[in-house]
Amino acid sequence: MVDSPTGPGPQQPTPGRRLNPRGVRTLGALVLVGALVVLVVQNSQRVTIRFWFVTGHIRLIWVIVVCLVVSGTVGYLAGRRGRRGRRGRRGRGRRPAPD
Repeated sequence: MVDSPTGPGPQQPTPGRRLNPRGVRTLGALVLVGALVVLVVQNSQRVTIRFWFVTGHIRLIWVIVVCLVVSGTVGYLAGRRGRRGRRGRRGRGRRPAPD
């Protein structure tokens, strides 16, 4: 007759508590939304903008948003232009001649 172990047996090491990727993303999104709300509230006052011969009154948050969009576009286009130029130079003269 074979005795079956009725006790807990050998203990398996329990891994440390792992972070749930979905929870981390949700927490990150909440922090980002909170930071954006604080940014809008703190920069909601009206400011006078003078650009060449045009003067206007606009909320400061819109000035920040426009500057972010313009700088992001310029950065994207500058980086894209540099990659296209390198790709063209790298590929020249390396193709074998057709048979």
